[in-house]
Amino acid sequence: MQRLLIAVAACAWVSVAGAQAPEPPPAPPASAADAMAPALPATTPEAAHAEFKRRFELRDYAGAVEQGRAVVAYAERSQPPDEEHLQVALMNLAIAQRMAGDYLASEATYQRVIGLIEGAGRMASPRLGRAYGGLALTYHAARRYDLAVPAFERAIALLRRAEGLFSEEQLPLLEKHADALTEIERPEEALKVHRYALRLVDRRFGEQSLRYAQELESFGRWYTRARAYESSRVVLRACVDLLVKLEGPDSLQLIGPLTAAADNARRWLTDPSVSFTSSPDEQNRTPFSDPVLPGPPTLSPSMIASEGLRALERATAIVDAHPDAPPASIAAVHVQLGDLFQVRQAPESALPHYQRAWQAATRAPTTDGRPVQELLFGDPLRLHYVLPDGWDRYATRPPEEVERRLVEIEATVTPQGRLQDLTLQSDAGDPKFAQRALRAAESARYRPRFVDGQPVETRGIRFTQPLYVLRESQEPDDTAREAGDPPSEDKPQGGG
Repeated sequence: MQRLLIAVAACAWVSVAGAQAPEPPPAPPASAADAMAPALPATTPEAAHAEFKRRFELRDYAGAVEQGRAVVAYAERSQPPDEEHLQVALMNLAIAQRMAGDYLASEATYQRVIGLIEGAGRMASPRLGRAYGGLALTYHAARRYDLAVPAFERAIALLRRAEGLFSEEQLPLLEKHADALTEIERPEEALKVHRYALRLVDRRFGEQSLRYAQELESFGRWYTRARAYESSRVVLRACVDLLVKLEGPDSLQLIGPLTAAADNARRWLTDPSVSFTSSPDEQNRTPFSDPVLPGPPTLSPSMIASEGLRALERATAIVDAHPDAPPASIAAVHVQLGDLFQVRQAPESALPHYQRAWQAATRAPTTDGRPVQELLFGDPLRLHYVLPDGWDRYATRPPEEVERRLVEIEATVTPQGRLQDLTLQSDAGDPKFAQRALRAAESARYRPRFVDGQPVETRGIRFTQPLYVLRESQEPDDTAREAGDPPSEDKPQGGG
């Protein structure tokens, strides 16, 4: 039975999904295990574990949690006590709890495993590194990035100590570690993590391998999130070229980097901080420009848009030509192409792609315990918004000089993805700016909510436009008051 438990833990270690949850509580004392032990639904430990494994493989994570608790209860009551068996049973339970979205329980279970291992003095045990890794992934899934970063650092250090500097087992952790660092505004460290991961994959698999191409895609997607669009473009093109060389021009493996390239182009074109009228040198001066991966001398918006469209059309042709293409991939490609047309104010062209995505999503496995249809079409998703002029006028002032306020708007998203019936809920003390925010909100474009394969109206959507105003002790700049402009504006954070 112990070998079976270890096998499930090893399998689940590399199949982790993220979601949202509130902040986990402090770890409970060891005696809390008695309170969580359920009545035993199976007659033997082996039967409980077999049912746990069956439910886990079926993605019935709530059912797997129930059976996992039974396995833990059997392990706690075994005579003589078997700490090894109990640790593995707890690891399996923690994984199932995380996959079920119960991050509070998962955090507590991982903390209990860590306490057992450290209490036994087994500081060099690989399981301790995996337990810290599981805890870090739980924090990441719960969006507690401030807690995730030190947990990732501890897990990676332990795994390197136990299994070597270039241990392959670090890879699932390194990508999430970089994400967490980016979220807490430490992008330079995140860049180092991605470079290390690429070096690790090169050492283990070589530069001419499928695994190396996958790591290039991950790196390129991160560059997009870090707003280093030219670096992302270059890395993703290298990924596509490598995959064509390894698997041919029609490989399903190309879908990932092609859709990533299209997403990079879309974000590049809609990023208000990007100026296409600047010089080539200024364009290349991004926060994470990489001299090893230089961008082209200059790129026009039309060229970027054309490249993004071609990438999506190529990905769509690939999935549509493969009868065995995963439904999730079909849905992802078509919904992204629909989004592109939606942003271009062509909802009639977007609709067939959205409906194709809806149909494919009905056959896709759940993600984070939620149907793919719900993830893609359960709520309107804002795709585009033109910021009011001067929104960042005071954004760089010291915090003691400015105050952040919110203009709040409530509206209806139409089946065509536009806002109508806009109602001002709060003007943030600046009626003139609030009217400008209302006009700006009319530029927003959404992926509409779908019901039974058709776009529908959604009322009560909240749309917020932050702004910074000078505090009363600060005199406004004369130049900032030209033409009766309002004191400040900021980038919107809400709205669907």
